[in-house]
Amino acid sequence: MDFVALLTAFGVGSLVTAVIQFWLSDRATAKKRIHDERKEAYIGLLESWVMYESGQSNKQGEYTVGHWLLRSQLVASEATLLLLDKWEQTEPGSSDRIRATKSLKAAMRLDLCSQ
Repeated sequence: MDFVALLTAFGVGSLVTAVIQFWLSDRATAKKRIHDERKEAYIGLLESWVMYESGQSNKQGEYTVGHWLLRSQLVASEATLLLLDKWEQTEPGSSDRIRATKSLKAAMRLDLCSQ
């Protein structure tokens, strides 16, 4: 066997392996970043919603809920985004809001578990 051909074959194989490993690593990093962004936004929204609903801070609470709602809308999946819009359109404390919140929490759970 020709030494140069053998060396070339191993060199190309190593290069292909390195490219595939880089691609897989980059993909895993991107998925983790998306998961972390969603987790932070969803938890922030739910915590601010609880504080607002409990009446701890009215004007500031409204601002905080709006802030986390917008952040959640930026990172949410399509299904969760639709439920966020539905949730936003309901009246706080109403039975529609309670149902929308239940559906929204289930969709958020799916978003966070599917990563």
